[in-house]
Amino acid sequence: MGTVIAKVKVMPVSPEVDRESLKERIKKAVENMGIKCINVLEEPLAFGLYAIYVLVEMEEKEGGTEPLEKELSGLKDVESVEVVEVSLA
Repeated sequence: MGTVIAKVKVMPVSPEVDRESLKERIKKAVENMGIKCINVLEEPLAFGLYAIYVLVEMEEKEGGTEPLEKELSGLKDVESVEVVEVSLA
């Protein structure tokens, strides 16, 4: 099995969410799963709302990014999680 790079879009529940705190919790959750967190970025959308993008490096295995998506979806202040890009490393 190989290594994949995945870009995951995390949407906060509202513009009032402390983005720095959420980014730290996301990074910690990713690393606790044994997945390498390459970068955590934010991108303004509209009306003060930001999307948070997480770039991760993980082993290619059965189930793919589903466990990661489930873990991130369970974090406080997260509205939705979507994998937007996956490529082989």
